Amino acid sequence: MSPYRRSWRGLAGAAALALAACSDSPTAPVKLADPLATAANVAALNRSFNSPVFESFSLVAPPSGAAASSVAALRTLLRSAGPAAFGRLTSVAEARLLAAALSSALAPVTGAVTAAIFPPEILGKTYEWSTATLRYEQTARAGAPVNGVRFILYALDAIGGPIVTQEIGYADLKDESSGTTQQMHLLVVGATVTYLDYTVAATAGPTAGTGTVTVLGYITDGSHRLDFNCPVTVTATSVTLDIAFDVNADNAHVRETLTVTPIQPSGLGLDIDFTLQFGNEVVTLTGADTATGVSESGSLTVRVNGGLYATITITNGEPTFLGAAGQPLTADDLTALNALFNAIWDALGHFDDLITPTGLGG
Repeated sequence: MSPYRRSWRGLAGAAALALAACSDSPTAPVKLADPLATAANVAALNRSFNSPVFESFSLVAPPSGAAASSVAALRTLLRSAGPAAFGRLTSVAEARLLAAALSSALAPVTGAVTAAIFPPEILGKTYEWSTATLRYEQTARAGAPVNGVRFILYALDAIGGPIVTQEIGYADLKDESSGTTQQMHLLVVGATVTYLDYTVAATAGPTAGTGTVTVLGYITDGSHRLDFNCPVTVTATSVTLDIAFDVNADNAHVRETLTVTPIQPSGLGLDIDFTLQFGNEVVTLTGADTATGVSESGSLTVRVNGGLYATITITNGEPTFLGAAGQPLTADDLTALNALFNAIWDALGHFDDLITPTGLGG
């Protein structure tokens, strides 16, 4: 996601100008200009992840788990850091396991990377779907990168299975590790379009349980390109995801910061700072969610161009909406608020989708 990475100072400036223009009081309740249009814009952010090629790519799994030690707990954490999943921490034991994962997400590295992502014997090999074993198998087909492997992609049938007579592209997974950083470069190529081009890099910190993971690149459905830059910082006491999505052609931008911390002795806390810009409209959702044992509670404040719009109360993963300062919410407002609330977890899910084919994180 490099060239895409626009300065968020411009976004902050636009929000400040809009706030100054909209009201004499920054606490005065405001409304979205067009709630249904906002909901539609939120839905449109997902379309790049809905192409047939990306759906086929989701079946890819590298034939080696050598790199998994670097981020072994990351996806477990991702799948627990959202209201619907966050609220399913129904036992003290589960909460303790996830809290422990925070300190073991990255293994310490004291020198150069010692394990290659792929074992030498599979470098340059191509994998095709086997109707006999219902999984990818190595074949003699040529064309794979010398520093990685290639997977042939297929159209999918009604139940999501590959149709081996209908090839639609290929995915190359390349080992670009160096020094103390394990890095995989992923390319998904169709007949005329490169649908996905990104890297996943994991670097362990100087002490056990610390380090960074960065997912950087772009995805397209062939007409709309979404650039992303998603660094994850792991410390001994927390994991912070800083997710940025940009669809520059539509002037649509997402910035999401999520920090997960253990709550002693058996819970987790999630701090949320979520910003969406569609044209000149800037929407923010900020707050926290907490799960301890079988109890979960949370709240978010929703602002539009800096003015108060609504509050969201989270109970066991389910949101309840209330207009700011008692202002009534219409059916259109509720549609938009549901879309905005779900966008927080959709962004997290897309991050997980990008991690999955790497095998980093199991």
